[in-house]
Amino acid sequence: MQSAQKLFKGNKIKFTDKGERHLGSVIGTESFREQYIKNKVEAWVKDLQLLSNYAQHDPQAAYSAFTKGLCSRWTYFQRIILDMTPSDIN
Repeated sequence: MQSAQKLFKGNKIKFTDKGERHLGSVIGTESFREQYIKNKVEAWVKDLQLLSNYAQHDPQAAYSAFTKGLCSRWTYFQRIILDMTPSDIN
């Protein structure tokens, strides 16, 4: 890490040894990966709560947003995060 920072000094390149998001997935340490998954799930919970509020007034639109939006994002995420287990979500 130090030799890479010296080599690219002054080039405004960001260095990390923890992890980074890449094409919707995550690359890095186990703890970084777990935190990334936890943050994603928390965001989906908020989205689902918002959709449930909309569903009281417009259930068909909320259902469509759920099946076409939220479910699709969850399915994609499950495919790109290899070896994801339920314990990663909690």
